[in-house]
Amino acid sequence: MKDTAKSFPLRLTEDEDTAVRAFAAATNTSINDVIRRAVREFLAGDARREEFDAIMRDAHERYGRALQKLADL
Repeated sequence: MKDTAKSFPLRLTEDEDTAVRAFAAATNTSINDVIRRAVREFLAGDARREEFDAIMRDAHERYGRALQKLADL
């Protein structure tokens, strides 16, 4: 199954535009690919955050009482 690309206007500040263009030129990458990579990395980071939060909730449920007892010492 082939991914279909969607397009939409993206508004950047002048500084953001300059930075994206400079990065693209320095890495010999298209501006489009730089932005798509940034979006993928952002989404991957968000997914990792959800995973981290789930691990912390689980740890709190398992060890919350023991941790509280230690804190009260």
